[in-house]
Amino acid sequence: MPTAQEKVAQIEIALRQRFFPLVPKIEKPERANWTEEQHDVDRLSRALAAYTIVGLCDVHDITAAAAITDGSNDGGIDAFFVRGDNKLLLVQSKFKRGGACASQQENLKTINGVRALLARRFNEFNQAFQNRLDEIEAALDTPGVQLEIVLVFLGENVSPHVIQDLNGFKTEINNPGPLLDWHAHTLSNVYDWLVEEQTPSTVDTQITLENWVSILAPRRAIYGQISANELAQIASVHGKALFQRNIRYYLGSVRVNEAIENTVLNQPAELFYLNNGITAIAEVITPSAGNQNRCNFGLSKVSIVNGAQTVGTILNASLTQQIPANAKLLISIIETGPAGDDIGLRITRARNNQTAVKSVDFVALDTNQERLRQELAIAGIEYHYRPSAEASLWRENAFKVGEASLALSCLSFPVVRSTDIQQNPALNHSNAINYAVAAKKEVGRLWDQDGPYYPRIFTPTLSGIHLFRMVRIYRLIDITLNGTEWSETSYQRRMFFRHGRYFIMTFVAHLSLDIINRPSIDISQEDKNVLSRRINEISELIYNESVPMQIFKGYLSIFRNLGDSQPLADRVLNRLAQQDAAAVPIANPNITTQPTNEVQP
Repeated sequence: MPTAQEKVAQIEIALRQRFFPLVPKIEKPERANWTEEQHDVDRLSRALAAYTIVGLCDVHDITAAAAITDGSNDGGIDAFFVRGDNKLLLVQSKFKRGGACASQQENLKTINGVRALLARRFNEFNQAFQNRLDEIEAALDTPGVQLEIVLVFLGENVSPHVIQDLNGFKTEINNPGPLLDWHAHTLSNVYDWLVEEQTPSTVDTQITLENWVSILAPRRAIYGQISANELAQIASVHGKALFQRNIRYYLGSVRVNEAIENTVLNQPAELFYLNNGITAIAEVITPSAGNQNRCNFGLSKVSIVNGAQTVGTILNASLTQQIPANAKLLISIIETGPAGDDIGLRITRARNNQTAVKSVDFVALDTNQERLRQELAIAGIEYHYRPSAEASLWRENAFKVGEASLALSCLSFPVVRSTDIQQNPALNHSNAINYAVAAKKEVGRLWDQDGPYYPRIFTPTLSGIHLFRMVRIYRLIDITLNGTEWSETSYQRRMFFRHGRYFIMTFVAHLSLDIINRPSIDISQEDKNVLSRRINEISELIYNESVPMQIFKGYLSIFRNLGDSQPLADRVLNRLAQQDAAAVPIANPNITTQPTNEVQP
């Protein structure tokens, strides 16, 4: 889960991407001497006020940005909006990365501003208020209108003085009847709004089955024929949400899918016989008053768990030409009931184990992966933990679970000495060398959910922002080492950089916790320069220590074998300790060669 600093960083990214195009810098004479940083924080505060309107009122960003009133003579009110439930929201926002709420003085300014609005002293307010006077007066003249002062900030605690002043003002205004209230929306609230926006919607739909059969025990299920046309229409309306419990999305035009499309369009009557059909799960199945030949069924929270390629291909075919009416296929729908057991998960795993599926695809069944995707989506980062056509395209701000697994394996753990492992065997579970060897020897073990590595790589405490920072650092090191490999003229050195890449990464991370643990997606140029220097220096140190081993084995064998890699790691740690004692620049003065705690993502 993200730390408070990481949440602030993600919120800042979202505000800049979504609201800076709508919230320009204010050019006023009284702000002529402001620094660019002051203007930047001011825009972030106004963007936060606008996003608060989005979070509380479920309106478009443009509508929310139009509600901003922040500026000279704003009465301490940064935005106001009349919500559909007869409530006038008056927002005071503070974007302070340290999490501070508005001060008592700032809060009193807001209280006096609200007092002026209630007294209809509109001449005291700026042009943003003047442009919407009709709206303000209409709201104030509406019987039963409720005013709500909304405090929004990036901390969790409101000052006791602010609470006291607001409660006193509330008591004053609510005599003789309730008119005004106040609420504080903290860092957690704002972050939850962003996450909720990324949460996939559930699918409720209706289907028509022909020649269907019902099973009542031990668990209710129905199966029968569904029209390919109807299936295409449902997929068109609901998109990826229809496959949310599947391990894969539609993969696009591959050989199997092309064969399905050919059958749908050219041999529609054969589709039922040539296709395995699809499997869906639904929380509730509700039949209509049909018969066994034809009946409509309502499906609540339905998801196709096997057959995404078939459905995606049928949808794709429907976009090119009309699908013949006699194109039908088998569908099985299993009722899971309200969430309370793991039947949906077990059905998905079992049905997909019967077909050729890569082991990495099954990480899609880990709910932790969806949490990470949502966190990253807030910052505009695409994380593909299940296969899809989009996932195959490389982009700077997109990555897949395989790359994530390698980045976390190579950069998340300390390098531990053999002697320390002998004294405390538990240290072996977090020894970076184990992960580097596994990545080189059998990379699939990293995403085997039943194996020893996956639970320690994708922990419940891992945050999305830390994950992508690790991926970016991994890419930087990988590109650097790849370039070094191809620049080498010696075969021996080329093989060292090719096969020792993951091993080298573990030591770069071991020396670079100061860079790895920063709560930011972006890597500064200074950090890149430091990493580049450390990569070059530690690579040469490791190479020099590895040369004697070449008498007996090649580098491929050395870095695939823990029995060779661990002794090499011990020698490198000894050299680092010697250099550290001699104040050689390669060693980070904050790094010891003793086992450290595992990096907490």
